[in-house]
Amino acid sequence: IKAYELNKINFETNNFVLFYGQNEGLKKEEIQKIELKINTPISNYDEKQIIENKELFYENILSGSLFENKKIIIINRASDKLIDVIEDLLEKELKDRIILVNCGILEKKSKLRKLFEREKKLICVPFYPDNDQTMIRIAQSFFQNIKIPISTLNLNFIISKCNGDREKLNNELSKIKMFCLDK
Repeated sequence: IKAYELNKINFETNNFVLFYGQNEGLKKEEIQKIELKINTPISNYDEKQIIENKELFYENILSGSLFENKKIIIINRASDKLIDVIEDLLEKELKDRIILVNCGILEKKSKLRKLFEREKKLICVPFYPDNDQTMIRIAQSFFQNIKIPISTLNLNFIISKCNGDREKLNNELSKIKMFCLDK
């Protein structure tokens, strides 16, 4: 599915999601939205952690909690090395667990990408770099919300410094906001 359609996901039936692509800022925003929507804490794992100690990972994933009825598990920096772990988790038919697999750029030949694109229960979401129009819209919205007029020249200067990276843009905008609060 497309990144803007993530709010349509029913996590009761689709609890395995693959995020891949370059737009780390948009990925972080969507993960925060999911966390707020489901209202449960997130457990983060790195591919390296999982490969080094699979037993501990499975124990943490499969164990229930007295205090929380749902778990969100994010696997960062994933690659094709984790395909067997993902397939094992799929076989276990986990309920009340949401597995988010966060990757960088994945080629079309990637086994992980093919698995998520092929299976009906799995969701695959590409995150492409933002174009200048999207970046300008985000920045304009920011300046309108904090009621600061800005020239098109300055807006374009900020956008050009970010090179299509939403995370850089958000950092620059937060610096501007802090500067304005300090006067």
